[in-house]
Order: sequence, then C-alpha cells, then structure tokens
Amino acid sequence: MNLDKIKTKALFSYILVGAAVANILAIIEYIVRIKTNDNPQDLIPLLIRATIMGALVMGTVYAFNLYSRKKLMQKPFIYLVFVRSFFYTLIITFSLLIINGFWFLINNQRSVYVEYVYYITDDMFVINLTTGFSLVVLAVGLSQINSLHKKGELFKFIIGRYHTPREVERIFCFVDLKNSTTIAEKLGHVRFAMFLKDYYADITEALRQTNAQIYQYVGDEIILNWSFERGLKNNNMINCFFEMRKIIEEVKPKYLDKYGVFPKFKAGLHGGKVIVTWIGELKKEIVYIGDVLNTTARIQEDCKRLRKDFLISENLLDRIDMLGNIQSSFVEETIPRGKENPVKLYSLELSGQ
Repeated sequence: MNLDKIKTKALFSYILVGAAVANILAIIEYIVRIKTNDNPQDLIPLLIRATIMGALVMGTVYAFNLYSRKKLMQKPFIYLVFVRSFFYTLIITFSLLIINGFWFLINNQRSVYVEYVYYITDDMFVINLTTGFSLVVLAVGLSQINSLHKKGELFKFIIGRYHTPREVERIFCFVDLKNSTTIAEKLGHVRFAMFLKDYYADITEALRQTNAQIYQYVGDEIILNWSFERGLKNNNMINCFFEMRKIIEEVKPKYLDKYGVFPKFKAGLHGGKVIVTWIGELKKEIVYIGDVLNTTARIQEDCKRLRKDFLISENLLDRIDMLGNIQSSFVEETIPRGKENPVKLYSLELSGQ
C-alpha cells in the first residue's frame, strides 16, 4: 500500500470517528433540551449538522496533525499538550460557527447576526465548547502518555490483558545501527544522543506506514514487532526496512551537515510463537519471552559476518505469498550461537540493487 492510500484511509477513519462522536453528543444535547424544556431542535436536522460538523472537525484535525507532525515530534510534553489543545479548540470553535452560519442562512427567519448572538450567548454553546476543550486536553494528554508505552499497551493494561502469560504468534525485526561505537567516539556522548533522537524520529513515518510496533529501544538498536496478520499484509515487515532506508537517504544531507555522518543499519527478521505477559511492580511492562527473540537477535548479528544488510529466516520467508519488487537470495544454513537447530538465512534486497 503506497503512502497516498495510507493517508486517504487514515483521513477516512478520522472523518468516520468524528461523525460518530458528534452524533452521540448531538443526541445527548437533544435529550437534555427535552428534559429541561429548553427549545429542542428537530432531531434529524440536528444529526445532519452534527455529522457534517464531526467530519469537518476531524478532517481538519487530521490535516493539522499531518502538517505539524514533524514540527512537534520532539517537543516537551507540556508544549505539545498546550499547542495541540489550543489549535484543536480553535478548529472546533470555527467549525461550530461555520456550520451554524450556513444553517442560519438556510433558515433565515432572523438576521444571521441576531442568530449568531443568540447562539453564542446560549448556555449550550458554552457547555459544548467547555466540554470539547476538556475532552481535547484529556485526549491529547492521554495520547502523549500512551506514547511512553508500546502502541496499545496502556489500553491492554486497563482491560487486564496479558496479566496471565499467554502464547501468541509474533514477527520480530531487530534493527541495529552500523558502526555505532565509532560514531559515538567521533561525536561524543551528548551529540551521539542527539544523533539517535534524530534517527529514531526520522524513521517514525516508516514504522507508522507499515504498522510496526516498537517493542524496545536498546541503545542504538530498535526491536520492532507485528502480529502475523499485520506483518504479512502488504509485506509490511519487509517494506518497513526499505522505507526506513529510503527516508534516511532523503535526509542524508541533513545528517552530513549536522554530524558529518549518517545512519546506516542492518536488520534480522524472524517470527513464531512466543509467550507474552506483564511483569514488574514498580515498573510494569509487557514482555515477550521465547526462542524466537533470541534467534532473531542472532540473525541480526550474522548480518555483519555475512556482509548483508537485511536477513530473514526461511521459516518466515515461506509465509510470504509474493515479494513484489523485493528479491531474496539464499545465503547459508547456520546454527545460531547458543542454538541446536539450524536456520536457513536469505538476504533481501530491492530488485536491481
């Protein structure tokens, strides 16, 4: 799936969610006005306006997020919450005024100015705006807190999933920065940390496009994972690596100008059954336990010995229906360090490279 299709799908999802939430709020307002005898509007026109309103708000929010994503990516928590809450509230306010302005023109029993004055001074407008702002601050705050955890981890903790160990099938990709020791010695600890921050920030879009979940950051190594369904869909687990490399190639001049070097990386890909569970009391975390992770780590280590950038196990490669523009080539059959069973390794590259 190309980037334009991904963006279109995401925009459509935003619009649907916005329309659904706006309709729920409209029904609540309708019920409140009936119970308080506060001049309730006809339900169907109210729902039509709510649908348009929700779609407009969430469509604009999506456009704002798309435009500001890179600009806000590495900003402090308080700054992010304030800026996003402020702009989201502005979007909601102007959308309310625009949609209702059109409604006043269609039903021009009084002048638009009089209708606006009546609307803005109505208690329900103040309640809607206050409720909207509160929900925005809460949603943005929770979203930023959730980003401290793996994707979906906070929700899984709330519903109690994985409190008891269970077996699942997962695909893992260990991505390791090449020559990291040399780069760290050249840049020094502080600049190397900035280098890593920029590197991880830049590859985020590739992870987002391919539905990759970040399992762990281990220094200059990042461990990604997918469910088999998501990893195999559109070859996400493979395309992720090449999208990362494409992005780094595009921003290579920035790194050379700022640091004198740019990130190069190697990766190992493998999958199978693992145990997933919550561990810890002072710090809770979802962990995966099993031979699959150890084997994936060894495959990634073999990249250096075999002088390959991207290796995949035969077991996982056999699960792929079609590689598309990706070319696979057999490298060797090896027994990973500390293992008993051999693993057949294949190198992956874009066709023509």
